[in-house]
Amino acid sequence: MHSDLIEELQALTERLWARAGLGDCVQIARERHDDGSPHIEVVAGRYDIVVRERGRELQRIAGLSLSDTARWFLFGMAVAHAQSAELGSRSAPKNAPALASGIQDDGYSRWNWMAPTVDTMSRISSDLGDWTLQEFRRVLSRTPLAEHEKRNARYPLLPAPE
Repeated sequence: MHSDLIEELQALTERLWARAGLGDCVQIARERHDDGSPHIEVVAGRYDIVVRERGRELQRIAGLSLSDTARWFLFGMAVAHAQSAELGSRSAPKNAPALASGIQDDGYSRWNWMAPTVDTMSRISSDLGDWTLQEFRRVLSRTPLAEHEKRNARYPLLPAPE
């Protein structure tokens, strides 16, 4: 029974991820690996996303529906693709001042992977794109982009909250 629910999750995630056009979907782990990667546990017909490392549970998102669980896996894949692309295309700005930490600005901005993540999730569905944008708005309201991140952004920034 649990295997059927995980197979249903895998099939839904694969079908939705195909809309992104970014290659193969991850295989959803059914067993823990204790390496910090997520796996799925089915509890009372609901999905738990569990992250364990070195024999210790670090995080559990419990009681999720099929669609909510798929959303988290799609989001993780979209972020991974966007971060890989950002790293591959990052370049240090010419004549940029040193950062407050004293190190040289290498061109990094979180927005350079956040914006493409929103785009990828929007290609999957407009609802997922909207959800992702709101998730990033929440993140940025708690930890706004630093001045160097704004300067290094290659995508239009979100307007400041009113």
